[in-house]
Amino acid sequence: MQDDNQARAIEPGYLTQDVTKVPGWHGLVAWDLLFNNLTTGLFLFAAVGELARPGLLGPVARLAYPVALVLLLTDLVMLVADLGDPLRFHHMLRVFKPSSPMSLGTWSLTIYSLPLTLIVAIEAAQFIGWLPSESQALEWMRWSAVVFCLLPAFGSLAYKGVLFSTSSQPGWKDARWLGGWMASSALTLGCAELLAISILTGHPRAAAALRTVAAVLVVLNLIPTGLVFLELRPTLSRIYRDQQVYLALAFILVGGTLVPVVLLLAGDGAPWRLGAVLLIVLGGFAVRLLLLKIPHASHESRTGARALESVRRAVPG
Repeated sequence: MQDDNQARAIEPGYLTQDVTKVPGWHGLVAWDLLFNNLTTGLFLFAAVGELARPGLLGPVARLAYPVALVLLLTDLVMLVADLGDPLRFHHMLRVFKPSSPMSLGTWSLTIYSLPLTLIVAIEAAQFIGWLPSESQALEWMRWSAVVFCLLPAFGSLAYKGVLFSTSSQPGWKDARWLGGWMASSALTLGCAELLAISILTGHPRAAAALRTVAAVLVVLNLIPTGLVFLELRPTLSRIYRDQQVYLALAFILVGGTLVPVVLLLAGDGAPWRLGAVLLIVLGGFAVRLLLLKIPHASHESRTGARALESVRRAVPG
């Protein structure tokens, strides 16, 4: 009977508190999130562009695949380095569990890396002269690798947002649109990267087409961004002041959306468009960093509230 009374006394406080441990994730994970979306977004946009418009985007896509591979290797280094014991990374591949976002994402990244490496290796060997450049068999193999790589690339692109939203961390657990936002943001980043590559390598026709598409994607990305914000709003109001929330929202709307769109559509010349690409990338990193800090800010808010309550109880009257 006494145990039941104690349980009832504890239960309300338990239900109103976050009982999870704050993850030891900081800036390196934010970079991991960014590079993951940079490599997968770039590959998906380049691959779909090459398959749909080979004459217009094919040459740019061939230049994008090596960049996507470099970005993937950078992301894998960050992902492994962020583990508590980097040498245990291979343990994540001992089990395949499709119902687990972590397992599915790890296998998607691994599978994605193999055909991408094959694509780059074929193109590098043809460029050096080790393989014939007009071989139909090699071209068929390369195209097959591009098509095969689409599905694991998309799985790699979306799994981190789903992983966060299925956790028990404050804020993240309520953001059911986080996977959709991550996918939308990654495609926007991929289009912006392909635009930068087309500008830097002298493909004006591709750049002209991509700048309009990039502007549309930046605007459309506001939809999943707004949905995620609405889901996070109760948590953000609890841990931040309203002024801070509105300032972050204004930064996203102005710095990450309005200014890049103006530069893409109204700016005349490569520097303006490259500036828009830079703002899109920086805005994407800033949002990922803010998302990553929500559990830490929630923990600090609870700790501060408890300390204040302890002081109030200790001071008579």
